[in-house]
Amino acid sequence: MLKGSCVATLLLVPAIAVAVDQGSITAPTTGSATQAALTEPLLQPYEPTTGGFTQDSDDAGFVDVNLSVKIRIAPDYILPRIRPFLAMTTRFGFYWGTRPGSPVIGKTYNPALLLRILTRDTLVRSPDGSRSEYAEFINVGYAHESNGQLIHTQQQYQQELVSAPDSRFADNFIHRGWDYLNVAWKKNFGDPDVSMTLDAKYFLPNGLLQGAEDEYHPWENNPQGKPRKAVDGISAAVGWPTSAIDFPVNDLRLRPNLILKYTTGYQTPFAYSTIRAELGLHVASLPIVLWGQHGYMSSLANYYKRVDAVGIELRFDSF
Repeated sequence: MLKGSCVATLLLVPAIAVAVDQGSITAPTTGSATQAALTEPLLQPYEPTTGGFTQDSDDAGFVDVNLSVKIRIAPDYILPRIRPFLAMTTRFGFYWGTRPGSPVIGKTYNPALLLRILTRDTLVRSPDGSRSEYAEFINVGYAHESNGQLIHTQQQYQQELVSAPDSRFADNFIHRGWDYLNVAWKKNFGDPDVSMTLDAKYFLPNGLLQGAEDEYHPWENNPQGKPRKAVDGISAAVGWPTSAIDFPVNDLRLRPNLILKYTTGYQTPFAYSTIRAELGLHVASLPIVLWGQHGYMSSLANYYKRVDAVGIELRFDSF
C-alpha cells in the first residue's frame, strides 16, 4: 500500500486506453521523417499517460493512473529509419474511499524492447507547428507484461479470501504474467483526417523474462476462466480526426474526436470480443476523454471476465 506523499505524487500525474505508440516527436522538426529521426530526443512518450476515474462492473471504482515512456537506445546517425527503443508502461489503481484503507494496487507492469520502422518519409505536423508525428510506421517488439502480484497457489488464494473484506478483492492479487511478441502498424491517412492502428500479439508459453506463462488457474473455479489468447492478441482501432486527438492547442474550441477499438483473441477469433469507444474533448488545452468498454481485459488480473466499464480521464500523448 502506498500512502502519504507517494499517493499525492501519483494523483498529480495527468487507464490504459488505445495502447499504441503515437509516433510523436516532441521537438520541432522540419523536412522529412528521415531527417526528423536524426533529431529525435532520447526520452519520448510511448503509450498515452493518463489519470482519471474508472468504474468496472465487477469492482469498486478507482483512480486510474497510467505512466508510459520510451528511451531511444541508438545514436542519431545509426539506423535512421529503424530506431531501437526501450519502453515501459505501468498502471496503478488507487481505491480512494471505495475500499477499506484506500489501497494503491499495481495493475500492469509492461517493459518492452522494440524497433520502430519508418515506412514513409512523411510527417504530420500539429496545427501550431510545434510538434510532429510520423505519418506511418511499424513497431516490432518483445515484451513482458505482469501485474506484479504475489498469489501463485491455491493455498495463498484461500488465505487471501479469508482476510479480504470482500471476496472479489482477492482476485486482484492473483499473479498474471506473459512474455509476448508484438507487431503494430499505425497510419495517418491525412485526407480524410483519419488514423488506423492494427496490433497483433503472440503470447509465449515460455518466455525469456516470465518463464512459463502464468494465467487462469483451475483452482480459481470461475466458469469464465480461459487463456489470454482467447480474448486478446488481435486489435484494430480507428481515430477521427487525428489532428484533434494527438495535438492539443491553446484555444477555446472543444475540438471533439472519436476513437473506436475492437479486440479479439487469436485462439478462436471473434468468439470473445471487446468493443471500446472514446470521446475526446480539448477544453482549451486540457485533453479530456470519456470512454466506455464492453468485453474483456478490463484489468490484467481479471482479463478473462466479461466486464462493462466506463471512465473519465486526462490523457497526454506527448510531453
